[in-house]
Amino acid sequence: MSAELKHTGALDLDLVRAACLEAGVVLDEAGGLGGGPAVRPATEASLGVLISALSALPTRSSQSTVRLVPLGGGGQLSWCRPDASRSPKDFLQLSMRALLGDESSTGVVEYVPGDGTLTALAGAEVAVLRATVAEGGHRLTPAVFGSCTLGGVLAAGRSGLDRHSLGPTKHHLLGMRMIDGTGRHLRSGGRLVKNVTGFDLHRLHAGGRGIFGPIVEASMRLMPAPEAEQYLTSGACASATAAVELALAIRGATRIREQAVFVRDRVVHVLLSGRDRQVEADRRRLEELLTNLEEHDPGPGAEAFHMAGDGAEGQGSAVRVSTVPSRVAAVVAALEGSLGELSGAVIQPGVAQVDLPLDGLSSASSWPALLEAQLSLRGPLPESLRSKIATSTMGTSTVATGPASQWSRRLVEAFDPAGLFQTEGFPARS
Repeated sequence: MSAELKHTGALDLDLVRAACLEAGVVLDEAGGLGGGPAVRPATEASLGVLISALSALPTRSSQSTVRLVPLGGGGQLSWCRPDASRSPKDFLQLSMRALLGDESSTGVVEYVPGDGTLTALAGAEVAVLRATVAEGGHRLTPAVFGSCTLGGVLAAGRSGLDRHSLGPTKHHLLGMRMIDGTGRHLRSGGRLVKNVTGFDLHRLHAGGRGIFGPIVEASMRLMPAPEAEQYLTSGACASATAAVELALAIRGATRIREQAVFVRDRVVHVLLSGRDRQVEADRRRLEELLTNLEEHDPGPGAEAFHMAGDGAEGQGSAVRVSTVPSRVAAVVAALEGSLGELSGAVIQPGVAQVDLPLDGLSSASSWPALLEAQLSLRGPLPESLRSKIATSTMGTSTVATGPASQWSRRLVEAFDPAGLFQTEGFPARS
């Protein structure tokens, strides 16, 4: 069956019951997200048998009878699988949390402080993993906070504000175990840095949105925790543009890294991180530049700072605007003139990037006619706004919607020939 098939219609639970009986897997017909059906495999072996049985199910009118979506806590679902987020009852939800066994389990398989590596099950809570490695003097990258699982973060390709200095999530992924759309158990990479050999198939799953099959286990490279951290904010500026100009002045007068400064709701947020003497020196420079400086408790791994800066991304940033540092203030001024206060938007002047949340765009009546920037549509948008963005005269701008590619479709056919994990219109990005 081709991976280009479109899945329509309600889920056939009679066929699912038979497959679950064959695999010895519990089916909860209304206990999943949004009251949808969920399967809870207790072992990896039973998960593989279930997927194999589902992939062998008959089809109706050349359409797959079952659509399967791997699920941890559901926090990344709107980005990974927007169709499943809109109508969860039409999908069979595959609970990866069930593989942890006892609900009190941390999901940690192996933590090697001397090598700076962590191996954990995909259903493990990222917050629990972060606390585990903090005890050994390490930090977990990506710096993604809130309620989310390791598998969900990897499948969504989420990267935190530290991506500009430490690299994206997939750069810290050493190895992975996964199951494909035929029920085959696959392994790629290793658990230690020195053992990583062969093709990096595991990085294919980072940002793959679960369409190649569920991630079961992942090994991550860790970074050493800084000696000191301070999270500081300025007073509210007159406008987002004024806050951006202040943030650029901070970047020019200090050695603070670009990812450690962002603007949200007309306030400049700064994270000082590193050796004690460096942090204190940067603090003194900030006190000369900012008035009404307020200090916050950053928490483990600067949690408060990253939570504040993860607003648009964590909620499923609807539009990402990218430009160059010399143009970022002008771009923000143009957006502010058309959209209003840019409430909830996260602006990173050092990397010239603006993440606009859906909440701030759903009621927008206009869009800048000329915007020297590149746009990336990253989530569900009202059709009226999507058309307005696409038809605007935006100078050198391009709207990156990501056309499908032959290469992507060949990968899908190799990993998921029955189309169990596919979604209509996939791939949304090439």
